[in-house]
Amino acid sequence: MISVCTKSYWDDIATSFSVLGPPLKPSSEDLQLVEKAVTNWSSSHPGEPLRALLLGVTPEIAKMCWPEASTLMAVDNSLAMAQAVWPGNIPDQRWVVCGDWFALPRPNSSCDVVIGDGSLNCVRYPDGLRALAKNIRDVLRQDGVLLLRCFVQPAMKELPEEVFSDLLQARIPSVNHFKFRLLMAMQSSTQQGISVHDVYEKWVDSGIDKEWLMARTGWEKRAFQSIEMYRGQDVVHTFPTVTELRAVLLEFFDERSVSIPAYPLGERCPRFVLRKRR
Repeated sequence: MISVCTKSYWDDIATSFSVLGPPLKPSSEDLQLVEKAVTNWSSSHPGEPLRALLLGVTPEIAKMCWPEASTLMAVDNSLAMAQAVWPGNIPDQRWVVCGDWFALPRPNSSCDVVIGDGSLNCVRYPDGLRALAKNIRDVLRQDGVLLLRCFVQPAMKELPEEVFSDLLQARIPSVNHFKFRLLMAMQSSTQQGISVHDVYEKWVDSGIDKEWLMARTGWEKRAFQSIEMYRGQDVVHTFPTVTELRAVLLEFFDERSVSIPAYPLGERCPRFVLRKRR
């Protein structure tokens, strides 16, 4: 389970959040899809104020265009993330709660929309994902909608050596894309996931000189901070295939649509629109 408000890897993420970018953060394309989905829900329920729940404190989603009279609660287990990343509470409009996704602080059938951006990759597969999916189903009203952007393994799994080869040949657009690919390449099984510390050790063992790499790629030195913070952390991310992801989600939800972003590595970031299974 997610521990509540403890000093953690996520506290370090909060200090370096500004150097993260797509695909680790939602792009304008991703936000447009979420905005369209919430607008559609609101339009089909005239006179009903939309009640949304956000898994995490993704500031881009908090600050996007919301229908009039909407309310948004964000739930995150890291107090540091909430303090550093959340764009601020607005009375009776949006607020953040430091809490546990496995015990969502919302009554059953009380949410019109639930949103998660990369959230499902923060829980273990399949048991953690199944427990979270059940909790989301419980708080979602019968005609509510679940909006997810998930990170999935490619159809042909990469080897770490292939990722490093592309890195040395300056074929990777950013540190964010490099980390994204290396995390997936190093995962031996979805059930086991991948420890971020193991990724840090792989990076160190590569012996790549950062100064040379910066000159070769044009990346900024501060961008490497997001790799260094993996050191000594026991956090595990999981990257299921689309088939594995659906095997759990479709126990609780009906898939209404799935779309693939146009940005680099977008094929690994499918966006799902789901409805509560009757």
